[in-house]
Amino acid sequence: MTFPPGQVLEKQAGERGLLPTEDEVRRGLALGEFRAWFQPQLHLHSKAVTGVEALVRWEHPARGVLLPADFLGAVLAYDLIDQMFTQLLEQGLGLLGILRHQGVSLTLAFNLHASQLASPALVEHIRQALERHRFKGSTLTFELAENGVLVCAPQTRENLLRLKLLGCGLSLDDFGLGFSSLKSLCQLPFNQIKLHGKFVQRLDRLRNRSMVAGTRALVRSLDMTLVIEGVSSPRVCAGLLELGCEVGQGYHLARPMTGRDLLQWLDKAVIAP
Repeated sequence: MTFPPGQVLEKQAGERGLLPTEDEVRRGLALGEFRAWFQPQLHLHSKAVTGVEALVRWEHPARGVLLPADFLGAVLAYDLIDQMFTQLLEQGLGLLGILRHQGVSLTLAFNLHASQLASPALVEHIRQALERHRFKGSTLTFELAENGVLVCAPQTRENLLRLKLLGCGLSLDDFGLGFSSLKSLCQLPFNQIKLHGKFVQRLDRLRNRSMVAGTRALVRSLDMTLVIEGVSSPRVCAGLLELGCEVGQGYHLARPMTGRDLLQWLDKAVIAP
């Protein structure tokens, strides 16, 4: 099923109520309906592309393009998250292969659920995929929500370290919503923090400005990089630049798009060195 470029037929979960059944999810996986969409991350000043995040969408034949809120709970409940991730990883690496032939090199980020990091087979699967597509580990960054590391089991910690040794980047996603301690930030091998977009929508408020400035100072002290989520307007972008932020992600900069649309979008974009 194809969709017009740039036309997003996304619907909210509340409009339909119940999550899909296991049979529906399995059918969607079997038919390749779960697709990686891509949202670029840009330098706030130059607008050069610094990386891309892969986001899952269910291109449903009857309901249009569904957001994770519509189905991710079901995928997790039916223990199908690894199967979905495998498909997204292959799609993402395949797209990077096309870009490589065009002389374009980008870092691609994937979200990992905390439950996936409990699997001893996760890192080996990623390593084999990288080897098959002839990419180095540094090509990929894996994002883990902050609340997913509040209780860090030994297997989770081991997998994070193994991903780091593989050369992959590790990003602490939705920062500010959980309660990460400085101790956990220092002990776990993250090299990036993504500040949740709720803190940047009203930068006229002192509390929000302090949160952004404090996170930026923390990131610099830990020798990490900072990505600001939720850059939704020119006003937000300007406010972040005033606070010294450099890299952002959000609808003002670029919306999530299909792989085909991303290839067209990148034709007109500037790629950061």
